[in-house]
Amino acid sequence: MTIVFAGIAPHGDEIVPELVSEMDEESRQLMNAMIQLSDSLYKKDPDVIVIASPHNLRLLKHIGIISTSYAEGVWETDYGAIDIKVKCDRIFANMLYELASINKLPVILVNYGVAEGELSNFCLDWGTIIPLWFIQKRYMTANKALPPIVLITPSREIPWDNLVKLGEFIVDIAIKSNKKTAFIASADQGHAHDPKGPYGFDKASEEFDKYVLNLVKSGSLSKLLELKPSFIEKAKPDSFWQMLILLGILNRTNLKNQLVVYGCPTYYGMLVATFE
Repeated sequence: MTIVFAGIAPHGDEIVPELVSEMDEESRQLMNAMIQLSDSLYKKDPDVIVIASPHNLRLLKHIGIISTSYAEGVWETDYGAIDIKVKCDRIFANMLYELASINKLPVILVNYGVAEGELSNFCLDWGTIIPLWFIQKRYMTANKALPPIVLITPSREIPWDNLVKLGEFIVDIAIKSNKKTAFIASADQGHAHDPKGPYGFDKASEEFDKYVLNLVKSGSLSKLLELKPSFIEKAKPDSFWQMLILLGILNRTNLKNQLVVYGCPTYYGMLVATFE
């Protein structure tokens, strides 16, 4: 087996009805796109979901691969809360770590609490909770459990080619383990769209978002590597590093873009995209 599905999923509160008092039209379109993403993933019937988040462990100059038995978390706002608990595919995580380590990628295998079992339980962040919550809802409509996950936490100091290579290794492990695998790049785009936002305003955010949108639509995500670090810093995305992992996966598969929906209902841009 190999990677049967990949997606870019935003993780903003604005697209989750349980987390907001009311939802504007742009957020509603993004929400509906996440419902489509979840339905497309479900129909591929993956054995494991690999998800990369920018908001979990921040391991300086390293990539975390979580190998606990379980992972769970709660994300709440003033208006409500959502929660999720998932099983983790420790075999897949360990195989990915071994392959990446042998090839000298800066990876760390992370466990927590005890070696295995109920107390080997890692904390999920909003970057994982929100995409997985949408996906789990689709599984619940069919009275099925969410497949086990593998959580990856890429650091922003990692050489870009290392992240692309990690994506290629995910494909290798999917094949070696004979598991149908889905990959989710949890990612929000430029965070400097609004002068009243926490990162202020920089036109680079709009430029970055348009650039990424065009790359996704044209199937040329490799052009991410042409960007300059100084431009990325101005644009302030949290998507770039997870999308490099996605690039590695696309390099080794025949997945093509099937859905792309972009919106910017707040100070940061959000993009939903699927590759099948």
